[in-house]
Amino acid sequence: MKILPCFLPALVRIGGVFVAVCAAVSASAQLARKGALLLEEDFRQYETYTKERLDAAPGWKVRVAHGLWKRTAEGVESTETPGHQPVLVFEGVFGDCVIELDFRYRRGAPGQWAACRVSPTNTELHPRAYAASVWANQDYKSRAVGLVLEHDKWSGHVTQVARQMTEFAPDTWYSLRLEIVGDRVWTTCNGVTVTGRWPSFGLIKNSLWLATGLSPHEVRRLRVYAATPNPEWVAPGK
Repeated sequence: MKILPCFLPALVRIGGVFVAVCAAVSASAQLARKGALLLEEDFRQYETYTKERLDAAPGWKVRVAHGLWKRTAEGVESTETPGHQPVLVFEGVFGDCVIELDFRYRRGAPGQWAACRVSPTNTELHPRAYAASVWANQDYKSRAVGLVLEHDKWSGHVTQVARQMTEFAPDTWYSLRLEIVGDRVWTTCNGVTVTGRWPSFGLIKNSLWLATGLSPHEVRRLRVYAATPNPEWVAPGK
C-alpha cells in the first residue's frame, strides 16, 4: 500500500497522562477516494488573469478577486495590491471532493508575510463565509502558524477547527491536499495532517478561492476531483 509523506496526531498514555504524538499515515487513513477529474488547471491559457471571468475548463470560470496574477514558467504568480491579500477564484459546482495544488513563496519586504489558503465555498448559500478554509501559514499574524483548518466568517468570528505546527521555507514547492466528505475535512501538507468537522464543510460548493500572502507566491498544478468516502477511513479517537 502506498505510504504518503504525512503524519497524523495520536494520543498515547505516558505516566498516566495522554499526550499527542505523530505517526505515519497510510493511504487507508485518507478520508476520500478520488473520482472524476472536475478541474485540471496548469495556468497555461492566459498570460494574466483579470477581474472579468475567463474560461478555465468546461463548467468552470476563473477571475481575480484581489491582487495581480501573472503566468510564470511553472504556474501563476501573485503580487500584492494595496488593501487585501491576492485571491484567485475558480467558479464551478462541486460537492465531496479532493483538491490538490502546489505552492511556494519568495521572501518579500518587511511585513510581506507568506501563506497559502484554499477555501471552497458557496457564495449563494453562505454569502459571508467560506464553507471551509485551509491555511498553510508561515508567518501571517492573524492566524496560527502551521497547517490550519478553520471556518471563516467574513468580518466576523473565525473558528479554528484543527491545527498542526509546521513551517514552510522560501523557494520550496509544497503540495497541499484537501479532502471533503460530508461535513468533514482532511488535509495534509509538509508532513503534517489535520482533520475536523463543521456543518458548513458539507455545503455544495460553487467556487474555490485560492489566496496567497503578501510576499511573491507561485501556485501550480491545481486539480479538483469528485470524491467518494474511503471505506477504510477510521476517524481519530475510534
